[in-house]
Amino acid sequence: MTSRTVTLSPVTDDEYHEIAELQVLETARQLELAGEVPAVESRSEARLRLAELLADELRGAGHDFFVTRAPNLAARVGWVWIAPAPSFLGPNQEHTRWLSQITVEEPHRGRGLGRATFVALERHLAQVGVKQLWLRVFDWNTVARSLYDSVGFELVRKFPNDSHLRKQIAT
Repeated sequence: MTSRTVTLSPVTDDEYHEIAELQVLETARQLELAGEVPAVESRSEARLRLAELLADELRGAGHDFFVTRAPNLAARVGWVWIAPAPSFLGPNQEHTRWLSQITVEEPHRGRGLGRATFVALERHLAQVGVKQLWLRVFDWNTVARSLYDSVGFELVRKFPNDSHLRKQIAT
């Protein structure tokens, strides 16, 4: 049984570039499953949408990238991408962040590591003064939706194929 504790560590340059490429594949899959982009166009659309990520322009612009590790596993178990609050959330959002991605890698899923990642992430966010965490989740992603509900996210906006959720961070 895998430990249900994870640690967050800032990504190294090599990890960043590997995760950026994995993020292209994940974004392409999400766009395709949501019906936003046909399968034949999903990878090129994902690369276009993630151009700043791929060019490594985000780490210096307030985005934080972490890898997650479980104490009893040598390999990385996932990663997290936290962005500044997007402009559509309005002004005065200096204590708000956007969860751009949380991933538990396939071999480690179903062991409570997603929930453990949120515990570690919330601890980190509270330490740096974040009070709200927002995210977007597609309707088809019922596993993620269930996880977000179980860790205390609330529905704020419902769209035809997705939703915006928010969680208050205990400080």
